[in-house]
Amino acid sequence: MNAGPAWVGSVVITLLLAACGQATPGTGQASATPALTPATAKQLTDLGAQIFPYIPQFQFYATCIDFKENGAAPPGGHDYSACPITDALRARLEATQANFCPCEQNPSTTREIKVTPRPGGGLIIVQLYGSQIKVELVAVNKGGKLLVNDLPAKGDVENGSSTPIDFDPRPTPTPTAPPLPSAPPGTGSRVLNVPWYHQAYVLSCESASLRMALAYQGIATTDKAVLDIIGSDLRGPVFDNSGMHWGDPFATFVGNVNGSEVALTGYGTYYPTIAHAATTLGGHVLRSGQNILPADVYNAVLSGHPVVAWVTYHWVRLTRKDYVAFDGKTVTYAGPGEHAVTVVGVQPNRVLINNPSTGVEWIDKGTFEAIYAIYDHMAVILA
Repeated sequence: MNAGPAWVGSVVITLLLAACGQATPGTGQASATPALTPATAKQLTDLGAQIFPYIPQFQFYATCIDFKENGAAPPGGHDYSACPITDALRARLEATQANFCPCEQNPSTTREIKVTPRPGGGLIIVQLYGSQIKVELVAVNKGGKLLVNDLPAKGDVENGSSTPIDFDPRPTPTPTAPPLPSAPPGTGSRVLNVPWYHQAYVLSCESASLRMALAYQGIATTDKAVLDIIGSDLRGPVFDNSGMHWGDPFATFVGNVNGSEVALTGYGTYYPTIAHAATTLGGHVLRSGQNILPADVYNAVLSGHPVVAWVTYHWVRLTRKDYVAFDGKTVTYAGPGEHAVTVVGVQPNRVLINNPSTGVEWIDKGTFEAIYAIYDHMAVILA
């Protein structure tokens, strides 16, 4: 459910000049532009420490946001002035009133910073609460100063994805899959005429996936309409000796829909709320729950029924670490990286996915089945 990085215009210009060269005045010839140099490990480590400073009088780590420990607690909103961040990231944080982590409610007594220099900046991963959470920060050189430019909403880097951080701000083309002719049930192949919609918010993949499935039933809706039905629990997580406790995604949307799973400012929602929203909006739910096996998903699509399925962002294999919610329910959890998609087609060896984050894609059945199992085969089957 991750929106792409918000890149600063001057960074775009710099990279274009590096690629194409800039004409030297009076010569008509392109002069060489220095290649983007990585930040040093010390620079990146120092930057991470500025985002999560140590407060000696209290002996814990806070964030640069508000800095209440030093008396900065503005009424009616967060104060980001102490944060070494780009204007673009500052605007995003101010628009959503997001934080880097739940440090306001639960100051961390531990902090470990790991860095990876990259051309034009680097990647910083800050581990807090005894490594219970990891915050990923993308740093860029802005006007000769190293600043944090992005806080990705998903944890696909630290959870083992082989996809590197890309400092090229040019957008990656949205993948599209060639349509297949619809085939009758029993042939092993069928593609449903389900429209693709991009999720409207950073973490609204579940709502967008339902929106696509409902459109197949002729019901038009929006991510916001679905979220209004579901509601949200904006409380941040807390930690104790037994681990993390947070809201219940089986009952509502947990966190800020424009928040970050990595920073634990936003998460998502599960099948009961999506099934409830579907019926409230006039849809027909055939089945919802966990333990809906892959064969059931395939048979549903072959019979003409799209399926909202819970998987992971970028199909990353994550380790389960369930938590107990504030209401006492044990929550199936493998964050950060929870994601939902709409299954709209089946072939003997692969499935067609309407992915609200990245577009339309074919996924081989082996990959789909392994990732779909992480959330205990959670799905909602629509008529």
